[in-house]
Amino acid sequence: MKKIDIVRSYWKSEGEKDLSEILSHFDEHAKFSSPTMQLVGKNNIKTFYEGMVNGFKKIEVTPTHWVEQNDEIAVEYDVVLVRNSGEERFAKGFNLFEIKEGVISSLRCYFNPADF
Repeated sequence: MKKIDIVRSYWKSEGEKDLSEILSHFDEHAKFSSPTMQLVGKNNIKTFYEGMVNGFKKIEVTPTHWVEQNDEIAVEYDVVLVRNSGEERFAKGFNLFEIKEGVISSLRCYFNPADF
């Protein structure tokens, strides 16, 4: 499977708000970093995604540009978020994924937290 297909599958599971499926994309000892947190291990990463799936009615991520090299793929994306209140948000971001043996071993997220 191509790295972009793994990324699309990961974002599809986010859109379906399927916590178990989201987490299946991560290695047990994966690293996750964003402007607001640094997490290590699937159990800690789970906490972040619980907030996402419970905090939004809709999460729709569309990759717009990407480049792959070795175990890494850098992806620029657009996202539409609808909060449980009905408020709709639009944002852009960039993620750097390290994918080994078909799962995410490291995910570095770059975005403006105010957009979320």
